[in-house]
Amino acid sequence: MDMQVLRERAGLSRAEVAFRLAISETSVRNWEAGRTEPTMTPKKYLDALRLFKCTPEELAAASEKSINQRHKRKPGRPRRFPETQLPQVTDSPVCS
Repeated sequence: MDMQVLRERAGLSRAEVAFRLAISETSVRNWEAGRTEPTMTPKKYLDALRLFKCTPEELAAASEKSINQRHKRKPGRPRRFPETQLPQVTDSPVCS
């Protein structure tokens, strides 16, 4: 179970989670995408447990699963030059 599944299981939208935890919707989206881990004060942590109706173990596992899924996705931008087509640099001077 990842963060998105945890949120959906509680029947909440991203906007509702953001509003109830007093954070940005972007933060919730980043948690679900695995870009960032939830960092909360102890009070917000307890609020999140009540909100998601889960145990601390479930919240930790969901956060870790979201992060792990992020690292399994394909990397960002492709390299500009494939390694086989890198420009060749020579030691000869350009000007004589």
